[in-house]
Amino acid sequence: MVSARRTGVLRALLAGILAACCASTLAQAPAPQDPAQAPLIEAQSLAREAAELQLLGFRRQAIERLERAASLTAGRPDARPIAAGVLGALGQAYLKAGQSEQALPKLQEALELARAERQPALMAAALNDMGQLYGATARRAEAMTAYRESMTRAGEASSPLTFAAAATNAALLAAPTDPSAAAALLDQAGARLEAAGDAREADFARIRAAQVWRSLQLPNADPRSLERPHALLTRALRSAEARDDALATSYAAGRLGELYGVAGRGEEALGLTRRAVRAAQRARADESLYLWSWQAARLLASRGEREAALAAYRRALESLHAVRQDMILELRATHRSWRAEVGPLFLEYAELLLRREAGQGVAQSRLREARDVVEQLKAVELEDYFQDNCVAAQLATQKGIDQMAPRTAVLYPILLPERLELLVGLEDGIHQVTLPVAAAALSEDAHGLRRRLEKRTTSEYLPFSRRLYASLFQPIEALLAEHKVETLVFVPDGALRGVPLGALYDGKRYLVERFAFATAPGLTLVDPRPLSEKGEAQVLLSGLTESVQNFPALPFVAEELKGLQAIFAGGRQLRDRDFSVPGFKQELRGKSYSIVHIASHGEFDSDPRKSFLLTWDGRLDMDGLEAVMKQVRFRDEPVELLTLSACRTAAGDDRASLGLAGVAVKAGARSVLATLWYVNDQASSLLVNDFYRQLREGSASKAKALQAAQRAVLSDRRFRHPGYWAPFLLIGNWL
Repeated sequence: MVSARRTGVLRALLAGILAACCASTLAQAPAPQDPAQAPLIEAQSLAREAAELQLLGFRRQAIERLERAASLTAGRPDARPIAAGVLGALGQAYLKAGQSEQALPKLQEALELARAERQPALMAAALNDMGQLYGATARRAEAMTAYRESMTRAGEASSPLTFAAAATNAALLAAPTDPSAAAALLDQAGARLEAAGDAREADFARIRAAQVWRSLQLPNADPRSLERPHALLTRALRSAEARDDALATSYAAGRLGELYGVAGRGEEALGLTRRAVRAAQRARADESLYLWSWQAARLLASRGEREAALAAYRRALESLHAVRQDMILELRATHRSWRAEVGPLFLEYAELLLRREAGQGVAQSRLREARDVVEQLKAVELEDYFQDNCVAAQLATQKGIDQMAPRTAVLYPILLPERLELLVGLEDGIHQVTLPVAAAALSEDAHGLRRRLEKRTTSEYLPFSRRLYASLFQPIEALLAEHKVETLVFVPDGALRGVPLGALYDGKRYLVERFAFATAPGLTLVDPRPLSEKGEAQVLLSGLTESVQNFPALPFVAEELKGLQAIFAGGRQLRDRDFSVPGFKQELRGKSYSIVHIASHGEFDSDPRKSFLLTWDGRLDMDGLEAVMKQVRFRDEPVELLTLSACRTAAGDDRASLGLAGVAVKAGARSVLATLWYVNDQASSLLVNDFYRQLREGSASKAKALQAAQRAVLSDRRFRHPGYWAPFLLIGNWL
């Protein structure tokens, strides 16, 4: 059970490793004895504070302390040994925060100072730091050379901690391709740690070496995979408790508890994990407390102690919140996703809340709690994707959609490893429908449908469409019919973000022929209210008809914009050369528009920095779009509807779909109408014009206006294939 987290097992240990290495590096520099050298004393004090903050998981605060320490030692010949240690620690801290460009000059300067001083101990520490930079930037050969030289210099200087750090780093580098070589390096590290004493730095070095042992893919019969880490962790725990070091105790006991769990000794694993939790609480170390509370929750759940497990999960989430932003920085730096590393915590908690007792349903309070837990995961996932700490806060300040309009339902799927939970929000509460559909199978069908819908000359999509219909809708048909539901607000997750539900097929009809659909990134919306309450709409129409920047021309955009001007009896138009980044910004700055329509190529990528909307003179990225929209977001009349009529996301790229799902949040518009893939230019023009006509002339909601427009295109024999009409998604306010 606990071993399922092996892929993420090094993440938390790295928090301690860096601080231990920083402390080891700084230990090589002699403390200034002259009281007149107060700045240098302060610099060392700041560096020690930074090392402690790293251990507690506060990366940004550690960087701030180290930057101040570096400024105190800069340009002082008498401070070179201290400066080398401070700069090495700062370079490592930058590296952990994903700022490799800032890390490189600091680590290079630290190495130059160490070489100038001709002190093997300082050189060993600086070379180990450089090895970490090379390893983080995929320069494996240079990293291994730096580690080997660090080990040599540390041997010359009789610096066992630096030797062990370099050998362990080298082992981690070698582990994926040569486990035997990695094991030999770890044996060397272990031998040096025997002589390293019982200081805190030595204990964290032992904990780290134990974790690298655990990461090795050694043959099952090799006793070292358990024996070596057990010996290292037992020694670390004993010395940490002897020093009454709560933080080191929490990591040593927690990792030892994990080891016992892997060995199938659950009772001992739980006892050690509880010791780790108590120690983390005493140390007020949220990152450590999050890890061991999560581990305790899993162990308790496996024993059937549900309420105790739920309490442990709640404690883990509370602790995680305190270090969330620092963890996001670190995961980005190592190219790992929040969803993959931390998402299981949220989903395990939700799974336990939704688990039915024999013959009983789940209470409404538990259903809401489970849904709220998954909402937290989605909010942080958007924050991680956009690399914007304000996104989750924006969601938190928006209005909930629990109070449903008549004949409207919220469909909230939760994809669990072995089952699908459908939470259907209706006027009379939340209804739970549990289905034996594994997340992997559902995701495979979702990706299969998404890829085949773009093939407008085949019917290859139909088997996938029917299976997804059977999984997602057939089980709730009677419930929807009973409540006379006409509009479905879909809050998708994972692979389902890339699926247009209107294209699901029941064997006779597409779902768009039965329901109006809207998509919400979460259970909150920006002040939902109908467009008709806004009076006369002020419309900004923008687009490209000509080929620019190697993108094909969109000749029907001219007809689309002309038709929209006729529908709204006017509207400002920015076309081709007039649709520039400066011109678009200036137009929004000068006037309040309730509808902003952009008919241009756009792409949503798994890397948000590569997501953009094409303009005549450049590309408007998501931060740029947010900056433009901020000009009107807080006016009395913010943008009610933002339409992006020629954008796409990569099929099967769940992370890229986050960008499309979250664009309404990022842009601050009440609603966004966008496409999942590039649409036939003529079909798009017909659909968009009909959508706006429905809004302008009728009393339909946006969701029903889109449904009517899609059905109209569907009825045209030329465009019956869902590839033409299905990619249009209404995101956000559906009224």
